[in-house]
Amino acid sequence: MPGLIGSNSSEETPHERSDQISEKDVDLYGAQGASEGQNGAQDSDEPVDPRSLDWEGPDDMENPHNWPSWKKWYTTMTVAMLCLVVTMGSSLYVSGVPEMVLRYKYNQTLAISGLTFYLLGLSTVIGAPLSEVFGRKPVYLFSLPISMLFTMGVGLSNGHMRIVLPLRFLSGAFASPALSVGSGTIMDIFDMDQVSVAMTFFCVAPFLGPVISPIMGSFATEKQGWRWSQWIQLIAGGLILPFIAIMPETHKGVILRKRAKKNKVNLKSFGKEEQKAFLKTTLTITIFRPLKMLVVEPIVFVFSIYVSFIFAVLFGFFEAYPVIYRGVYKMNLGVSSLPFLGIGIGLWMGSCFYMFLDRKYLFPKAPEGTPDLTLEERESKRTTPYRGHRDPVTNQLLPVVPEQFLLACKFGSIALPVALFWQAWTARPDVHWMAPVAAGVPFGFGLILIFFSVIIYFSMCYPPLFVASCLAANSLLRYVTSSVFPLFTIQMYENLKIKWASTLFALICVVMIPIPWIFERWGGKIRQKSMFGYSAMIRQQREEEDAGEEGSDAATLSRVSTLRRYDDLHSLAPSKKDNGADRPLQMTRTRTAPQDSIYEQIGDGDGDGDGDGDDKFADAASNIV
Repeated sequence: MPGLIGSNSSEETPHERSDQISEKDVDLYGAQGASEGQNGAQDSDEPVDPRSLDWEGPDDMENPHNWPSWKKWYTTMTVAMLCLVVTMGSSLYVSGVPEMVLRYKYNQTLAISGLTFYLLGLSTVIGAPLSEVFGRKPVYLFSLPISMLFTMGVGLSNGHMRIVLPLRFLSGAFASPALSVGSGTIMDIFDMDQVSVAMTFFCVAPFLGPVISPIMGSFATEKQGWRWSQWIQLIAGGLILPFIAIMPETHKGVILRKRAKKNKVNLKSFGKEEQKAFLKTTLTITIFRPLKMLVVEPIVFVFSIYVSFIFAVLFGFFEAYPVIYRGVYKMNLGVSSLPFLGIGIGLWMGSCFYMFLDRKYLFPKAPEGTPDLTLEERESKRTTPYRGHRDPVTNQLLPVVPEQFLLACKFGSIALPVALFWQAWTARPDVHWMAPVAAGVPFGFGLILIFFSVIIYFSMCYPPLFVASCLAANSLLRYVTSSVFPLFTIQMYENLKIKWASTLFALICVVMIPIPWIFERWGGKIRQKSMFGYSAMIRQQREEEDAGEEGSDAATLSRVSTLRRYDDLHSLAPSKKDNGADRPLQMTRTRTAPQDSIYEQIGDGDGDGDGDGDDKFADAASNIV
């Protein structure tokens, strides 16, 4: 659920025009303006910069934000089901492991390695920047069939692990764009006050996939053999593919470029230097900077460890549940997978509870009597705040502190150890099997609340390009950790026994309970010392102002693809005049419309603090195609 950041300013801001062009960019975009450039180019031989293309007014029907509700929800559910399908591929394989062990005489660790390699493939995030260049839909249509081909190869491999393992990794790698691109699709089409509900439905799908697929896979492999764990994945992918094929493109830049080409607009093209800049910034955002942020950013490090651990415990359950329900309760393969339904119920309950918090507590509905949006305010519907706590006198939206979003994490941090202790001390022959099954409900409830809360907190603490990097860091660590846990879980449960193995997990969760409270208390001070957060951006702005440099205005910093962003950076930046060195950073629930992609800022795109690299990258990202 990326991107939650905002702006209020008395000056002309993205609230008044979503794709506002700063004075710094007049020469780059041309004095005609964005929409004039698109329409007037047909009568001129001058090439048009693709970044200057804009919608034809607030009611442009090609703008995904103006689509009818059925079209938005069709796209949302298609992408969510795609994520469900690709994450099913992880635990479906586990259903065939018992037969592979018996038939091919593999040891348990080697056989389960197919899950490890698939999860390592899912950890790749290269699909996100590719979708900013080629569009969301082409990435989906290209990656899924290739992933399905590798899945077919696993089914036809006759169980040779030297073939199975690399094919599983490649299948996961080509399935990963669905996870890294899907959230961008949701952000493309929903207005600010709707996006949290849509994103909740989308985010729960990747968790439900691993939970429900063992049920289908276990019954199928019990009757038809281990290969059916792969055939089910192929069937599911084949069923979702036609829905993707007729799904419309949602990326603003791609839609506008196609329309311009259809209208025979002469678009500017760029050379090899811009393509190199694209590659450089892609590697920075997806690989180099995420690794650096894991090391130097306490917020990213601590919460990534937290989410990675609970996510890894979920995948460890794929080995632990057979020990409990087949070993203790003597269930057959198919029936022993049904207890995963408890976790699934908990995931849905947690999602509904989060939506309740978002709608009723974090961002309540505007009170009666609040005037409707004016036509000028509707010019950028996705940037206009409407929900949220308001001043009772002025009826203006009140600022929001990032740590406020850790409320859901508090609930989840308590639910997780309760669930694990519950499972540990009830999974024994003299207690009915329903008792440990019910323990899955608070586990799923706590897991999804912590995940939602952490993703939002990241998005509130960092500028958009850095949000992309810290989310990539979280995803990388989450899937790498999850890939390792199944390799030792079964030995852990056999040697420590169920009671103490689950108790060990529970005790680790108990140690992590204080994390949201610690960051609620000291998170503001930690953010002020961040190398990548808004405080660092403001410090850089102060240095430029002290040096007499211009070009650090907030308008350029706001031209990014986010859901909520910081209040006007000029007003927040401490200055010598007001002695505001200790002035707190505050946020409102607003966001800017995307300028084609998260990469198309005018700020420091390559993240090295020198302000260069981004213009070239934006050119390349807009025009490589």
